[in-house]
Amino acid sequence: MRIAVVDDSREDACRLEEFLQRFQKERGLALHVQTFYASVDFLEEFNGAYDVIFLDIEMPGSDGLEVAHEIRRRDESAAIVFITNMAQYAIRGYEVDAVDFMVKPVGYFNFVQKLEKAMRAAARRGERFVLVSSGDGLHRIPAREVLYLEKDKNYLVWHTRQGEFHQRGTMQEARRQLEGVPFSECISGCLVNLEYVERIGRETVLIGGNELPISRRMKKAFLQDYMDFLGGGN
Repeated sequence: MRIAVVDDSREDACRLEEFLQRFQKERGLALHVQTFYASVDFLEEFNGAYDVIFLDIEMPGSDGLEVAHEIRRRDESAAIVFITNMAQYAIRGYEVDAVDFMVKPVGYFNFVQKLEKAMRAAARRGERFVLVSSGDGLHRIPAREVLYLEKDKNYLVWHTRQGEFHQRGTMQEARRQLEGVPFSECISGCLVNLEYVERIGRETVLIGGNELPISRRMKKAFLQDYMDFLGGGN
């Protein structure tokens, strides 16, 4: 579970970090937490990789609701919990489908309730992950962060926003993990995440700045998959 804390108050942010550390120890969970003290820094880094986002509404030079709208433009599934000094500021959270809000100063019991609610919401929204076992351990990667996947002899090569991972396996196993996610095969042994397609040429497809070959035999089906993904299929 990936969690972002966005709060200009280092004291308040530190309190949430301590609560998160306590929570994961009590529940035996592994939480990956990143803290941002300015909304601009968060938005520069944000790529849709967080399950839960604790967002301060009142930050110098920014409107938390505007930040939340930008989050929603990039990611419809992240569970947003507003943090505020005054409860009435959080009422408009329905505009961005916020899960809930917390009024400062935040107590641990209240925080746990909101976090558990946000985690349930994130799970219901159907985020799919793939488990990739490489030389440095087991990685849990959001399927939407996989740019493309290719077969190299006995290995699968996962090209993701987090980097490149090599794993022994078959395409059949990979397809099972990616079921329900918009992937299509451009050439035998190469699955492409249609969300990242930048251009489809005569013999290649551009994805994440990489030119991948597209076979004549598979091009028609690939184009149809892409049109269906864009909502223009028949």
